[in-house]
This record gives sequence, structure tokens and C-alpha cells, in this order.
Amino acid sequence: MKLNSIGYKELHKREGLRTKPYLDTRGIPTISLGVTYYPNGRKVTMQDKPLTIEEAERLGKVIADRFAAEVTALIKSKVNQNQFNALVSIAYNIGINGFKTSSFLKLVNKNPNDPKIKEAIMLWTKNKELIGRRKSEVSQYFTK
Repeated sequence: MKLNSIGYKELHKREGLRTKPYLDTRGIPTISLGVTYYPNGRKVTMQDKPLTIEEAERLGKVIADRFAAEVTALIKSKVNQNQFNALVSIAYNIGINGFKTSSFLKLVNKNPNDPKIKEAIMLWTKNKELIGRRKSEVSQYFTK
């Protein structure tokens, strides 16, 4: 599957678009839509030149599309577009390794409509600022 325009829009809202490098909440150099590395694998540094808005959006889309491809490979059940968009957003935020081993992915692969998925997603709130994001992702996931 691929992110649709709603999926990109929601990811954009959740991540925020930045054209200059900044330190994320964990102190990792980041740019664009929460991007920590460029398509060639080079890590973002605080010395990197600012991007234009178009470059930042293009970079975010390339990285989001990579996450979408990896999420697609890990989902073993049939999900709808909203469910997929939400799962990509979560994977984008927690990383593909966290996503791969998560309890919510196991639940999705057994039954993508299991209400326990909400609780499992909400476990991924290590700091309070993620609570709103996770609630938004859960809402998107359970939207038909």
C-alpha cells in the first residue's frame, strides 16, 4: 500500500515541516518532517544547509514512502487506507524496529479491527507530548 494524500497531510501536521536543522526531543539533529537521515543514508547534522520548502517536502515524502513500503511488508492482514496511514505515521515516529516488534502490530496482523489495538498504540507515549499524537493516530486508525 501507499500513503494517500490524507496520510501525507496528517503526517505533515504531526511532524511539522522545518527547513533548518534542529535538535529533536532526544537531541538528534533533524530536518524536514522529522527526518534524521537523508535518502543516501547520511545523518542530518546541525551544520547542514537549510532546505527550501519544496526540498523539505520532497525529502519528507521520500522518507515517508520508505516507511510505507516497510510497513506494507510487515502487515499480514487486510487493512483499510486510514488504518495504513495511521500505522505508517506511528512507524515514522517510533522507527521501523519498534514498529516491527510492537504488540499493536501483532494485534493488527491477527485482527485489524481488534479494539485492543488502541491500548497497544497508546503504550507508545514515553513522554507526555506524544499522547495527543497517539490519540490522533488511534482516531485515524479506527476511522472507516
